[in-house]
Amino acid sequence: MNLGSRPVWLLIGLCLCLAHAAPAEARKVSLTYVGYLAGQPVLDLKATIEAPKGAVPQDGEYAITADIVTTGNFAKLYRFHQNMRSKGALRNGLPSPSMHRVRQVIWDRPYTINLSYGEDGTVAIEADPPTLQTEQAEKDGYANNTLDPASAVVALSALYAGRKNCAAKIAVFDGTRRFDLDLDQGGATEVKPLENSYFSGIAAECRVTPSLKGGFKMNALAAGLYPQSATLWMAPAIPDFPSIPVRIATRNAFGEMTLDLISAKIR
Repeated sequence: MNLGSRPVWLLIGLCLCLAHAAPAEARKVSLTYVGYLAGQPVLDLKATIEAPKGAVPQDGEYAITADIVTTGNFAKLYRFHQNMRSKGALRNGLPSPSMHRVRQVIWDRPYTINLSYGEDGTVAIEADPPTLQTEQAEKDGYANNTLDPASAVVALSALYAGRKNCAAKIAVFDGTRRFDLDLDQGGATEVKPLENSYFSGIAAECRVTPSLKGGFKMNALAAGLYPQSATLWMAPAIPDFPSIPVRIATRNAFGEMTLDLISAKIR
């Protein structure tokens, strides 16, 4: 199933022959992850997800906020802070984003981008300051018919909740770069606890291969700095909530980075 082909699932979600479900009761969950590189903590990720209740979510609105910051000695090499917010709605079990906003600071250089989603699949881009990548994306239109990164995670969780299989192709635009995520279902594996793991036990393995489409810097591509592969372990870590990634491992030229879930709270 190609989630990046927005007209397909837009037709499913908006088809006049289907009644639009009433908004479901929402549940808000706060998640905290720690990122490890070569065994050392290098970043913190805190996210709040508000989505329809149920292990298999009903149609309704969702909202995600996330805050990412580099930590420890790694922050001395690369000082990075990003705040992200996404909103949208689940329609027939698939996400339809309405907005995605990113505010980030690399060293002392701030950057803000706003994405607004039309029902015809178009994506309006506002960047401050403008970049060559955002100008190229607007010129070539390759942001259209895509999901933002947070909505892509919603898509994965919703799909897995519905059929216990993550196999899909998801087209993503993060405000600068356009890429496809090819997901394949692996087997059930044991997630062993790290230093502060929230979850340990059996989880479903989902393998991800990115296909880079546009907006990537050639020197970074040549150096292999972008993720080359990733593995997610999905598990029902929160009662009456869809399975979530309890651990994520990505690989690039630096080596393997592991994001481990260390806290999950229901509000």
